[in-house]
Amino acid sequence: MPNKSLIISLAGGHATGVVKVAKKLQESIAKFFGNTTVTIIDLDAIAKSTAERTYSALDIDFDELCFDLKNITHDGIDIIIICGCYALYDKRINNLSKLKVFLDSDADKRLVNLILGERADTPELLSALIAQYMDRLRPEMTKYIEPTITNADLIIPYENEEVGFQIILDGVIKVIEQIDGDRRQHTSTPVWDYENERMDVQKERYYDLS
Repeated sequence: MPNKSLIISLAGGHATGVVKVAKKLQESIAKFFGNTTVTIIDLDAIAKSTAERTYSALDIDFDELCFDLKNITHDGIDIIIICGCYALYDKRINNLSKLKVFLDSDADKRLVNLILGERADTPELLSALIAQYMDRLRPEMTKYIEPTITNADLIIPYENEEVGFQIILDGVIKVIEQIDGDRRQHTSTPVWDYENERMDVQKERYYDLS
């Protein structure tokens, strides 16, 4: 069976929860589709650590990543979830991706998530984290990360995590079925009914993936 690689790009600002969503997708896809390899590539985790961070795309070797993505040799279908702040930054990876998602979260929520995630529970730690956010992370978001939202197929305002995840999962399963001709065996496909779930918040921002 020839190789069929499906690349999904999942981007968002700092502390938006892209890795959490990627891992949840990995578990759910394994539940719906048998004998499918799902690999997560966390760009924030593989950013260069041998030199001082520039807090820009220069921290990630996109050349090597693109080479690896184009030379997958496994049989069957491989699903690769690329996640991180710069998942929608590189044009070549965007061209390879079958589904590009941006988790949109406001600045206040990202800062709160950073504080909780870093456990900044002393005045000194809190002061240092806020300084890092104001001096580096916020300008990075504005200059490098936020503009990549225009590359997304699907924008999720992430006020409701479960609703956002179900929309992403439904889109991913549709893409898997399209790329593999509906021939894969799966238990059931989630159908998200906007009316039944009373999903009234910014419906027009969700793209039709059919």
